[in-house]
Amino acid sequence: MKVLHPTEMRQLVAAVDMTDPFGPRDRALLVFAFHTGLRVSELVGLNVCNVAVNGVPRQALHVPSSLGKGGRERTIPLNETARAAVAAILALNRRRGLSVAPDAPLLQTKKHERMNVRAVQRMVEALRNKAQLDVPATPHTLRHSFASHVLSCNANMRVLQQLLGHLRLATVEIYSHPTREDLRQAVARAAETGGIQ
Repeated sequence: MKVLHPTEMRQLVAAVDMTDPFGPRDRALLVFAFHTGLRVSELVGLNVCNVAVNGVPRQALHVPSSLGKGGRERTIPLNETARAAVAAILALNRRRGLSVAPDAPLLQTKKHERMNVRAVQRMVEALRNKAQLDVPATPHTLRHSFASHVLSCNANMRVLQQLLGHLRLATVEIYSHPTREDLRQAVARAAETGGIQ
């Protein structure tokens, strides 16, 4: 399972060219994905009404059954950072003349079309290369990173199961495995406490 350490996530976000007309959207997209754990198909499938009412970000995101894998709906509380990302996307859409109507796609291209999964995958891949990350980074990596981060903040497995929209609890058990940072620290501690010099 591939996850990004928070430092790597910051590197990925910092690689966004904020002078590009859609740079603010791309940055907000990464932040929103990391703070919600959405699948990329769910992310691009969102409409404005899913995340905002009258231009104000919602407190929670209801993922409708039409977007959720296996037709499962779920609710994800939106923290302050996720709500700020929504506000940034809506502000960019307004500035660029893109629709912010309730039924409009949240993530749009310059041609006023819904962003597709492949476009998000290419964007993340390009940013990973620009940031020179040693680990693979994909939209799904952001989902895994969210899950690992939530679990490391002492959330229980049932909470994580609900947030990710998994049918079986066993599916989320993969996130209870040690991270690369856990492994690195364990080896470092072993060297400090009796390794041969």
